[in-house]
Amino acid sequence: MSDEEEEELVFKPNTEISSSKHTYIIERLLGEGGFGAVYKVKNKENSKYYAMKIEKKQEKRQSKLKMEILILKLVSNERNNSHFTSIADRGKKDKEGYFFLVMDLAGPSLADLKKKRDGKIFSAPTGLSVSQQCLEACEDLHKYGFIHRDLKPANYACGDGAKKHTIYILDFGISRKIINDRNELKTPRVSVRFKGTVKFASLGCHKGLELGWKDDCESWFYLLLDLIIPGGLPWSKVSDKDIVMRIKEEARNKRDIFFNQIKCTPELSKIVDYIDKLKYQDHVDYSYIYKILEEACVNSGGKMDAPYDWENEKEK
Repeated sequence: MSDEEEEELVFKPNTEISSSKHTYIIERLLGEGGFGAVYKVKNKENSKYYAMKIEKKQEKRQSKLKMEILILKLVSNERNNSHFTSIADRGKKDKEGYFFLVMDLAGPSLADLKKKRDGKIFSAPTGLSVSQQCLEACEDLHKYGFIHRDLKPANYACGDGAKKHTIYILDFGISRKIINDRNELKTPRVSVRFKGTVKFASLGCHKGLELGWKDDCESWFYLLLDLIIPGGLPWSKVSDKDIVMRIKEEARNKRDIFFNQIKCTPELSKIVDYIDKLKYQDHVDYSYIYKILEEACVNSGGKMDAPYDWENEKEK
């Protein structure tokens, strides 16, 4: 996004934006990305708070917000306790040149919650249980033929208020549908540009290969490690993509690089071995991974349904 585009998408507090149904008052900026910006807004009529994503119209680029709307409408009712935020409203401003999407407001991201913890990690039971919810969100997305391509702690958040134990998946700006109109897996492209975040990218992403369901699962696995491994991922302070790829490859043979001697190393080894065996066209056996996560949680001295670290802290 150019500086000029960013300037056009900045909205000051108390700015009012109206759809055909409601008027919303900008409270504050929550975050920015390649799509535009996300604001905390208040419905002027009922004073309820929401998240509003605003995207500038681009002549030569497909709207990322439209992809987000498509996915949320398809997947949001997949399970009783959905991992996808609900759409409250949407609209467009032709004269001003932007679209907006109003969604239920989630709580802090896993990345923000983790930063507040001692050692900047969650306890193993919390990390393992949280990661299961993260993978459930992937499973629901994959069921409809999509892959996320940018799974990381910053793109998951706990719910707000009574839903603080539910984990939500966020930001589908670079998601891709890998199933065609005939419900067949698309033929992989010969070469693909790097998409996502270097720290959590799959080896296939580093190598310029077509990404499939397995690649989201590999990124999810790095996310899991990032939540519970003391010191974080071994390549977390490296920015060079090629060096990061080499460290990820070395970690396959030197498991101490990966796991830093945590209690559930045997179980996590099984998970990465399973993911590494999958090919582009393979479907993922999510139930197998969930079973191993539960074993890992028990061996770490916890329970998958126990309150999370941030819930315990609030109670104290």
